Amino acid sequence: MKYTIESIKYLFKNFWYIFPFALVPAVFLSFSLDKDAIDRLLTGFFTGKPEVSFVDVFHAISVLNFRSWEAFLSGFAGVILMVLCVALMFAFIEKHMRIGKRTLNGLFSKLNDNLISTTGIALLYTAIYELWALITSALLFFVFLPSNLPIQYIFSVIVFFGMHFVLLYVVSIFYLWLPCLQITGFRAFEALRYSYQLVAPVKMRIILGQWFSITVAEILLALCCIFVPGKIAGFILATALYAFMTAIFCVRMQVLYFDRAQLERADLKKYYHF
Repeated sequence: MKYTIESIKYLFKNFWYIFPFALVPAVFLSFSLDKDAIDRLLTGFFTGKPEVSFVDVFHAISVLNFRSWEAFLSGFAGVILMVLCVALMFAFIEKHMRIGKRTLNGLFSKLNDNLISTTGIALLYTAIYELWALITSALLFFVFLPSNLPIQYIFSVIVFFGMHFVLLYVVSIFYLWLPCLQITGFRAFEALRYSYQLVAPVKMRIILGQWFSITVAEILLALCCIFVPGKIAGFILATALYAFMTAIFCVRMQVLYFDRAQLERADLKKYYHF
């Protein structure tokens, strides 16, 4: 939780510099969200009449969301914009942590350096997540095939949270690959190896911190889909949640990298001008 708490503090101290970058892709990701599928699944689950289909589960958890061309294109646009915005966000955070200057000057010149590495990592994470969504949807579908209600509930909870652990474990392997690529200048394999060396001693702390963040966000998103009336209000809240998750994920990455690489953070110093 140490890195998550530090990341939340950093985000709120620099909210107006970071959150707008996360907000842009979040808008498109919210358009792809299938509120109806989430509502059907959760309503059935908590009323004791679960009717789980593979399609509903996949639509509820997939980022690209293949329920329609509009939803797919919105999710795809969200991923593309995520690449651009995360590259700019990383440029700002790295500059701020390295030299203590909190300005937007020079971010677009840094974009060329960050764009290729950010694109590769974003596509990797998207592929991992969509494969996870596919496997999780299939497992939950099979769990609800037996007519025994207690077995359905017990194993669905185990599968859902167990698959979250699997996802976060896989993500932790690559978690510092992006800052290692951008800051060290290492080649891809060297950066990945260095990243794993930094992450290995604190892997479980990373997983638990991210599990807490994701669980809270998913609970809030579920409550939003069930209890918030109207599409506009639900869309606004979902966008805010997606933006917050994106910002925390990226900030935590930099906070963790600077800590594990034992780099001094200039943003934590107080400068006095005489």
